[in-house]
Amino acid sequence: MFLKFFLPLVLVLFACAPLRPLGPVEETPSTVPEQKKEEPPPPTPEPVEPDTAKKQIIEKTIDVGVGFEKRFAVIECPEKKWEFKAGKNSRTEIETKGNCTYAGKTYRGTWIVLSADTGVTIINHLDTEDYLKGVVPHEIGKLNAEGFEALKAQAVAARTYAYIHLGSRKTQGFDVYADTRDQVYNAKNDEDSLVNEAILATSNVVIKYNGNLIEAYYHSTCGGKTESSEVWEKESKPYLAAVLDSTEGGVFCELSRYKRWEEKFSKTELIKLFQKNATNAKADKIFPFSKIERILITEKFPSGRVKRLVVFTDKGSFEVFGDKARWLFQRAGKILPSALFSISQNGNDYIISGSGFGHGIGMCQFGVIARARAGQKFDDILKAYYTGVSVEGY
Repeated sequence: MFLKFFLPLVLVLFACAPLRPLGPVEETPSTVPEQKKEEPPPPTPEPVEPDTAKKQIIEKTIDVGVGFEKRFAVIECPEKKWEFKAGKNSRTEIETKGNCTYAGKTYRGTWIVLSADTGVTIINHLDTEDYLKGVVPHEIGKLNAEGFEALKAQAVAARTYAYIHLGSRKTQGFDVYADTRDQVYNAKNDEDSLVNEAILATSNVVIKYNGNLIEAYYHSTCGGKTESSEVWEKESKPYLAAVLDSTEGGVFCELSRYKRWEEKFSKTELIKLFQKNATNAKADKIFPFSKIERILITEKFPSGRVKRLVVFTDKGSFEVFGDKARWLFQRAGKILPSALFSISQNGNDYIISGSGFGHGIGMCQFGVIARARAGQKFDDILKAYYTGVSVEGY
């Protein structure tokens, strides 16, 4: 669903998710090979609704959509090289001992390959605990022993997310994407021994509310207060309430470089961007215009995040709601870091001043790392972000 460091925090940004997202990506995902300081991991964007029939999970394996090729795909296993072409509808299951390579990455588990006229879908079928080994280091980074409780918290949140979303992508033939549309999964590449230890230490542990798995959303930096799922125009869930994330004299996500951020746009630039981005931002009206007269935030959520933003033009006004306001300002493939921002004008420029990184719902990853370094245990950390939950064996 995202956090980062305290002292010498080590996190990294993926230049891109392993798969090309179909729509605008929320942020650039985090990488681990060559770690940089104070770089937040990718927040998890709003996923599709899970299949409610799957909420009580029995099976603890997962099907991950890792590749989508238009014409041709190759999977190289120790025992055989498999080649697939787009064509008539077919399903191939590859039984293997693992360590197969696809698109330069080495995977655990077995394979399902779906071929159709539209292309080839590559699905990695594996144990959920092994799946987490390829998720956790790319969602929170590789931390040292001081951040062990943070790794455990991330493992539990990622496991809960995986279980409740089994079947959520069933029309595509798998459970979850391997990118920021669900959770960033990078196979065996860059697995980490301390991360694997944290996964093992929390084996089978999930987050529940009233006996049911929760939607364990998470993000990088909350800026001092999280937000409810209403920012996505979704029904608010009691365990996803807005919570203060502050400590004495500051906020837990203090050391994120996105604690404070600023973006500047010229009027001319915004005229082009707004008309280009209106559809992705789900503007209530879309029409051509040649002048922006005013940009107003007319309503905010309790956390201070934008609830309603209205743009007045020479041809009328239009409105965007909640987190989608970030997409309205998208340029060079990047949306605004968060919806916790204000707008001011300086001559012909509009200045966007904000805090936070990601949608702000659920667990704040930078806050989690800070809490762990302050001595908090993983279950208490999770309960600080998810209201009224229990952390227990599944």
